[in-house]
Amino acid sequence: MKILLIEDDNSIAKLVSWGLSNERIYCDCAPDGVSGLKMAASSSYDLIILDLLLPGKSGEEVCRQLRHANYTMPIIILTAITDLQSKVRLLDLGADDYVTKPFEFEELYARIKALLRKQKIELGSVLVYDDIKIDLKKHEVTKRGSPVSLREKEIKILEYLVRHAEQVLTREMILSYVWGPAAERFTNVVDVHIHHLRQKIDKPWKSRLVKTVSSLGYKLSK
Repeated sequence: MKILLIEDDNSIAKLVSWGLSNERIYCDCAPDGVSGLKMAASSSYDLIILDLLLPGKSGEEVCRQLRHANYTMPIIILTAITDLQSKVRLLDLGADDYVTKPFEFEELYARIKALLRKQKIELGSVLVYDDIKIDLKKHEVTKRGSPVSLREKEIKILEYLVRHAEQVLTREMILSYVWGPAAERFTNVVDVHIHHLRQKIDKPWKSRLVKTVSSLGYKLSK
């Protein structure tokens, strides 16, 4: 689980990042809108927590630009605004939820869990999508209750697909996530591993969850 917090108030940033770490959730922090937008665009996050009043570029503008560029991860706005019209405008911009300052971490965490449940992402060490279950601690994968023997990279690819189920992931995104940002770009290693993954996850059950999206990449979809 990977969350990006874009917040210029250091005390709030510490509170949120500490709380998330206690829940075994990795959190990157950006202190302003410009660096936050760059981080959001250059890495893969399961969710973004975005302060509204930021130096450099407002949270409103960061949200607008991310949605305009078709980034689909959930966005929670942190705001001191209390009037209904302004809150409605935030949702219209593309925010999925908002938390009014001051807030308790428990409230924010509850909203994070609710949004991630909608994306079929299960907090903790177990991920579930359709009839696939991944135990990240044990490095075990099952389908319809039966164990599936996958190599380390295949599990990592499947994890990435499950975390972003129903979303198209480019070969470059998969390559960067599984092999790291320095991996050789001109290679068919992703296609080879996807082929092996299909042979183990789909073919024995005559299912077709791992789909090719022509000229773009792959996605996990029913």
